[in-house]
Amino acid sequence: IKASHRFFPGTNELQSKLFQCSCQGQKDEKSSNKRIQTYRKPTTRTGCEATLKVKCDKEGVWIVSRFVIEHNHELIAPNQSHLIRSARNLSHAKKSTLEAMVNAGISVASAVSYMEKESCGPENLGFIRKDAYDYINRLKKPTKVENGDATTLVQYFIKANKDYRCAIDYEHFGDVLSVDTTYRTNKYNLICAPFVGRNHHMKNVIFGLAFMSDETEKSFEWLFKTFLDSMNGKEPQIIFSDQCQAMMNAIETIFPNSHPRLCQWHINQNAPSHLGSLNGNSAFKGLWHKCMSHCESEEEFESTWKLMIDSYNLHDNKWLIGMYKLRKEWATALSNDKFSAGLLATSRSENANMVLKKLGNKTCSLYDFVLNYENV
Repeated sequence: IKASHRFFPGTNELQSKLFQCSCQGQKDEKSSNKRIQTYRKPTTRTGCEATLKVKCDKEGVWIVSRFVIEHNHELIAPNQSHLIRSARNLSHAKKSTLEAMVNAGISVASAVSYMEKESCGPENLGFIRKDAYDYINRLKKPTKVENGDATTLVQYFIKANKDYRCAIDYEHFGDVLSVDTTYRTNKYNLICAPFVGRNHHMKNVIFGLAFMSDETEKSFEWLFKTFLDSMNGKEPQIIFSDQCQAMMNAIETIFPNSHPRLCQWHINQNAPSHLGSLNGNSAFKGLWHKCMSHCESEEEFESTWKLMIDSYNLHDNKWLIGMYKLRKEWATALSNDKFSAGLLATSRSENANMVLKKLGNKTCSLYDFVLNYENV
């Protein structure tokens, strides 16, 4: 569908909206003949006149002023509707799953095939293989920071004093640490990695912030070592992360005395791509969330998990099998032996990312981002 609109003269109020078939109009052959093409894309325009136009009258009532229902071409079959661009959406949860699998050495094609099987068919996946390749290629695109931006930022750091607030906060509240690499800055597509904890008022506190161009094990080792050096070598007792294998390996190397934990927010973001049609089942969700946060003992967790697996015949679900093996790192009933400042069952990552998104926009430079961050 092609959509356009008009405003009342001199105002920002909509006057009319026009919806046309995507096959409307004809291809301009003159412009296409101006250059030699080695490959000519197939023409999709057929001069279709299917149209819906609505307009607002003087009383503010919207009326249909034009409606042409007939198309001059065949419509897509219902069993192929999931292939239409407007019906496809690579959600945040599926992006995270795709990235994690590719970072683990799995090919894009194999990752998509696995996700199709977990979604009970490609028609339920929500995107096609091309969308996955395009997304991964965008992530792998070399990041080039503008020279002026980088120079200005370095000069600012040289002149600036060390931010002792972060060091003092970490000294008092750094027993529990969370590292999140979900958010990316828009201008350079850099990974923004905040180090987050909780203070004595149970409020999020940011101990530090890093920009990364990739999520390799070597990069994470550099990140954690740099953070550790800036915090006088103090290791956290517990460190929360997602299921990125490269990050988990680096945590084990740089923080050998810390206890790794998995963030429940990330788990819940990834779960839909592995649970297929069960995503809309309220009874299943009740059991799933009880296993995560509402069991009082290990016995209650085990009985609830068994009930969930047996009730929905999930004995062969590889993702749930893997999650059960890691249960001591995410289930509250099995993690009460270590102080976690209430971070295990919170939307900490979501809140931190909301703050970061407010600090920057599509044109925000690194220097401006840092200034905005320091003013928070």
